[in-house]
Amino acid sequence: MEENKKVEEVLAGDAAVADEAAPSEKRADKADIREKIFKYTAMVLLIGSFIYFTVYGFLSNPFLPSGTASEIGLKYPTAFKFWGVTTSLALTVNLVYSYTRKPLSNKPATIAGYVCMALGVICLMTCVHIPSTREPGLQMYAHWSTALLFAVFFAAAIVLHLLFPVKPNKKYKITLICFAAILVAIIIALLAAGKNGFIESLPMWAAYIIVFIDNFTPALNVKE
Repeated sequence: MEENKKVEEVLAGDAAVADEAAPSEKRADKADIREKIFKYTAMVLLIGSFIYFTVYGFLSNPFLPSGTASEIGLKYPTAFKFWGVTTSLALTVNLVYSYTRKPLSNKPATIAGYVCMALGVICLMTCVHIPSTREPGLQMYAHWSTALLFAVFFAAAIVLHLLFPVKPNKKYKITLICFAAILVAIIIALLAAGKNGFIESLPMWAAYIIVFIDNFTPALNVKE
């Protein structure tokens, strides 16, 4: 009888442990599902935005001054605004995913990164709603300044993520150097050749590729 009681007590204890574990397992499952939804939503947005941006850039000859995003926007204003929305959404969601999945080691840098994302969105949405003009004036300066600030703020958000990983990451440093080299080369090319749709598209393509590799491949991960 005593042995039976001991067996019953052990079984009852196991059942209690299982009951306690069940809610935590369910929470873990829900968190895993949310993470997967976040991941694949970010991936679809990034790929879709990359494709749209590339197709949009070929609505005019990208190797001519008339092939810049702003010049194309004069012909296709709705497509230009849609580009602004898709780009803002894709970059913001993906950078938030980056910051969430691989938190920065520096809290002020994290805050600065989120502020840069918000300001980048504001600048881009302002830019696409103020069409460029071919005559110098307030409208042209407002358009080009907000376009430039959009690029600066989103580039800063990416740079901060690469500068402040939780663990030392040589791959991030190499990526950062390559990204900076591309930006410098583009500035030199623009000064030498003048504005050109293809050259102006290069930093966007570089940003998309870096974010995609970081978020959805193990290429930039640190070995445990």
